[in-house]
Formats: sequence, structure tokens, C-alpha cells
Amino acid sequence: MAIASSANAAVAQASSYTYDFKTFYDTSTISNPFDTKTLSYSVASMSIKDITGGVEISLKQNSTLFPAKTTSGTFLDGLWLNGDWGTVAAKSGTAASGGATFLSLPTIYKDGGYVYNGSIGFAGNGITEGSTSVFTIKASGVSAYDFAKSSNVPMIMLTNVGGIYNTFLSGGKVNFVGTIAPQIPEPSTYALMGLGLVGVAFVSRRARRAA
Repeated sequence: MAIASSANAAVAQASSYTYDFKTFYDTSTISNPFDTKTLSYSVASMSIKDITGGVEISLKQNSTLFPAKTTSGTFLDGLWLNGDWGTVAAKSGTAASGGATFLSLPTIYKDGGYVYNGSIGFAGNGITEGSTSVFTIKASGVSAYDFAKSSNVPMIMLTNVGGIYNTFLSGGKVNFVGTIAPQIPEPSTYALMGLGLVGVAFVSRRARRAA
């Protein structure tokens, strides 16, 4: 449902995904609203995984050096997603609420030409630096893959942003898009790879001796 080019390559079907949020729409360049910058660090991370009856989403705002307007730091105050929505329920951390648009139509227009069919808001000022919000979305057919498919790029909003990004038009708000983080193999995977290499070396050695 995003009409801009996807931030993700082809997405393999899986039961869980992890996202980093490093790329943001640079509000210091008002003349070019499509101008983006990519940080060397992630201001937030999100995991989405299948659970019985739907998905569980964990969204954390990392403690970073991204400029804040006040000493309170920045706040993560919104999340936009595309997918098959259901009932949103807070589980732990900063309370979350929201859900699909009317008839789940893609009617929320955001930076970069992205259009979304649902959003999540967070209690108070939002998720503070170092804090997490965990919530569920439950309904028949709701899955992590449906929210993670190649055309479905999540977006978050940071508020109380300072420095050159706090302009009259931005109002101290900056939007980031998420990309799927590279998966780190489990220790058991490394062990199997090691055994495989040992086996190859053993067979190769025997073949050389037989020759």
C-alpha cells in the first residue's frame, strides 16, 4: 500500500521480523520534502512475531545522540503500519492504542509518499528513550508476514526533536522508516556449519590419501 518505493527488498515469509529505524526525512531541508538521511545507528527497534490469534509487537526507542529540543530527550509518539489489522491491546511498557482506518483503507498519507491503513499511538508524550511498548494485534488472518511484506514499510515519529531538525514547519517532529535487520544465526546454526566443514575436510583428506 506504499506508493513510494519500498525500503525493503523481497521479504521471505517468516514467523517473526526485526526492524531498525535509521533513515529519516530531513526536516532541515524544507525545500525538498523527499530528502532523507541515514544514521549509523538505529533510533528505535521493533520486533513483530506470530502468536496465537495474531501478532505481538515490541517497539523500543533507543537511547541515542539524536538531537532533542529539551533535556527530556526525544519521544516516540506514533507508529504507522500496513497489514491486516485486528484488535489492538497493550501488554507492557508504554501503553499503546489504535488500529485500522475506516474499512482498512490506505488513507493515512505520510512522508515520502507512503500511505498506511492503520496507526498506533502511545500514552503521554510517547515512548521515552530507553523504554519499550509491547502490544498485540489479534484477529483471524493477522500475521507477522502480512505486516512485513515487501511493500509494507513501517514508519515512526519522533517528537521533541531539536537542533537543525526543529523548524517552524516540522514542529520538532521527524519521521523514520524501518528496514528489516539482518538475521543473526543461532549458535546451533554455527555448530552445524562447523560440523559440516569438519565433515568436508575429513572426506577431502581421505580422498587425497586414496589417490
